[in-house]
Parts: sequence; structure tokens; C-alpha cells
Amino acid sequence: MDLDYRKYDMTKFSAFTEQDEKLITEVYDQLSIDYDISVIDIEDSPYEQFSSHDIYPLFIPQICYWVKDRNSNSSFYLFVVSKVGITSRGGRLGRKFDTIQLWGLKKIEEDFGYISINKKRLMDKIAGIFSSFNINFKDHDFKDFYVLGSDQFKAMNFLTPKRKETIKAFPNENFKLEVRNNILSFGIPDILTMESAKIISKFLDEI
Repeated sequence: MDLDYRKYDMTKFSAFTEQDEKLITEVYDQLSIDYDISVIDIEDSPYEQFSSHDIYPLFIPQICYWVKDRNSNSSFYLFVVSKVGITSRGGRLGRKFDTIQLWGLKKIEEDFGYISINKKRLMDKIAGIFSSFNINFKDHDFKDFYVLGSDQFKAMNFLTPKRKETIKAFPNENFKLEVRNNILSFGIPDILTMESAKIISKFLDEI
């Protein structure tokens, strides 16, 4: 990785361990092979617009990347997120632990209102949980997903055949996809790995 990147703002690494910093650097280097990628201020991304109505934001980013496909006009934003949690045993709180995750935002072509898409679990299919809230429950080509939203027609317009195929092809069923107006949020609530960085980036590029 270019050493100038490290000079960009060393405080951005203050929330991470040395091992985390090494992983973040490797992810940056690997993504640079396939995309034009640069570090930007979070204020220059759509993050504040996306999270402006949240009392408890979906994620609080530490580092923001602007990523562009060299072969198209597609671009998106990736956020390295530091998560802190507390273990619990026998009703007692245990030690804190830190994890890093990767989430992305992408501006899309029109206002789709609010949409949330998640993969159904086996027990969900059996129990039929939330079926009455599933906007596209009559869409048999997309029956393995919950689609919740503020406007049925906007949600169906968002779910073009290409987008449905991209979503169905995503290899990790734990993904979280959310649309707020003209901004799409996507990520996996798992610890960052090189593989997850690649598949999240590929998804955001194609969606």
C-alpha cells in the first residue's frame, strides 16, 4: 500500500489493533487491484444523509473508501467499522471485545422510499413468519427473501430482474440490504475478512 495512505490521517487507525491495521491494509491493497480506491472524509460520503434519521445508526464508520470500477461508471463507498460488544455468561456481563466489519453505501438512480431485503431462514419458511408483510410474496422467483418496504410499487421497481439475480447469487445468506430513498446500504454483520471484502465490493459494483 502507498505509504502516503498511512500519512492521510493516522488517527483513523487509533481504534484498531496492529493486527486489524494489517488486515485493513491488505484489504485496501487487494481491492486496488480491481478498482480505483481512495480514502476520503466520511463527510464527503452519503453516510450522514443515510443515517440522518437514526437514533442508533446501523454502523459508525472509522475509515471511508470511495471505490470506482475502472471499466464502468459504477462507484460506491466502503466503510471500515469498529464494533464493540460485551460477552454474557450466566446472566453476568463479561469482557468487552472488538471486531471490525465492512459496510457499503451506493447512490442509486431514483428514490425508492424505504426497502429492506433479507434472506429467509429455514425455520422462517416453515413458520411463515412475516409473510403478511412481504411486499412481493407473490413473486415466486424471489420467494426465498423477505422484502419489506414503504411502497409496494417502488420496491417492485427496484427489484429488476438483474438486481434479483445479483441478490440471489450472493454467497452469504446473512447479508443486510437496506434502501433509504436513493441510497443503498449493504454489508455482512460478520468480522471482516479478505473474502467478505471482495464479495461485498463485487455486489455493490453490480447491484
